[in-house]
Amino acid sequence: MTVGDRGQVHVVHLTTVHKPFDVRIFHKECKSLAAAGYRVSLIQSDCDAGIVDGIEIVPIPRHHRRIVRMTLGVAQAVAAARRIGADVVHFHDVELIWGAFVLKLMGKKVVYDVHEDVAKDLEDKAYLPSWARAPIRLAVHGFEFVAQLVCDRIIGATKAIHARFAPERVTLVRNSPILGEFSTGEAPPFTARRNIAAYLGGLAAFNGPVAMVDAMARVPNELEPRLILGGSFSDSSLEARVRDSDGWQRVDFRGWVPRSAISDIFKQARCGLVLYQPTPNVIDSEPNKFFEVMSAGLPLVASEFPVWRNLIEQFECGIAVDPNDPAAIAAAIEYMFRNPTEAEAMGRRGRDAILNGYNWSVDGNTLVNLYDRLTGSTQPDAQHA
Repeated sequence: MTVGDRGQVHVVHLTTVHKPFDVRIFHKECKSLAAAGYRVSLIQSDCDAGIVDGIEIVPIPRHHRRIVRMTLGVAQAVAAARRIGADVVHFHDVELIWGAFVLKLMGKKVVYDVHEDVAKDLEDKAYLPSWARAPIRLAVHGFEFVAQLVCDRIIGATKAIHARFAPERVTLVRNSPILGEFSTGEAPPFTARRNIAAYLGGLAAFNGPVAMVDAMARVPNELEPRLILGGSFSDSSLEARVRDSDGWQRVDFRGWVPRSAISDIFKQARCGLVLYQPTPNVIDSEPNKFFEVMSAGLPLVASEFPVWRNLIEQFECGIAVDPNDPAAIAAAIEYMFRNPTEAEAMGRRGRDAILNGYNWSVDGNTLVNLYDRLTGSTQPDAQHA
C-alpha cells in the first residue's frame, strides 16, 4: 500500500463517557491521524453532527443513568460505528469493552486507549458505597484482561498503565502537550509580572482547590498575591467550602476557560499550581496540567508524588510539596514570587524538556506509526526510501 491508501482506512474514535472534544481524543489523536491522511470520525454525545477540523462528528444520545449508558448507550455506539463503516474502532472507556468484542466479531480492528487506572479511580467515586468497590474493581480487572485478549492493540497513556499489560500487546502514547499551544507570542519577563499563581483545570476535590485557596491566605500581604483559578466545580458543597476560605479574597475566579485563552493567562503568572490529592488513581498519573504548565514556561508548585518529584528534580523545573500542607504550598509560592529570576529559569528548563522530547509531536508520530503497522499502510519514509 502507498501513503495515499491511508485515506481508504476509516478510523472511528468512540467514547460514551468523555466530554465532547476531549483534548486527548479529539485535539491530539483524531487530529494527528487525520493530518496523516487517515479518514477519521468521532462518535460522542452532547454534540451536533458535522465536520470539525476535517473530522466527522457522529452524535449519539447522552444517557445520564449509568446502567443505561453502559448497556443501551454502548449498543447505540456500536451500531453507529457499524453504520458509518468503521475499519478500525479506537475506544476510550472500559464500559465499551463488551462493545469492542462485538465489533471484533464483525471483522473490525479494535484499539483500547487506557487513559486512567479505572480500578484505582474507584476510590475517588464518592457515589459508590464502600462495599461495592472491591467487586467492581475485580470486574474492571476482568474486563481489561478480556480486552487484552480481544483487542488488536492496547494503548497506555502513562508508564504505570503501560506496565499493567503484556509488553507485546501495549504501546505507550503519552498524554504529552501540543507544542506551542500554551507558549504563543511574546511573554513579559517574570520581573515585569505581578505575583500571580495560576491553576486552570478540573475543580473536583482530588484536584486540590481547598489546599490551593487555603495556601493563598498564608502568602504575606506585602506581596499582594493573587491566584487565577479556572474551571468548574462539580460539587456545590466543595465550592461553598472553597469560597468560605480566607484565601478566596485573593482569588480571581474565571470559571470555565476555553483552551484558546489559557496561553494569555499563563503569560501573566509567575508559577503554575498542580496540587492533586494523593488518591490511588493520581499518585502514578502523568496529568495534562503538569506538562501544560511546563510547556508554557512556568515553574511548577506540584504534589510531591514520586513520579512528579522525579520529573521536577530531573528537569529542575519547580518545587514539590505536600499537597495537604497549605503552609508548605504557601512557602513554595512565596519563593516563586520573591525570586522571579530563578522562577523564570525553572520555567525555561521545564519548557526545554518539553521541546526536547516530551511533546505530542513525538507521541503523535508513535500513534500514526502504530496505525500504519496495524492497517498495513506504508509510512512516508518507507515510501521515499
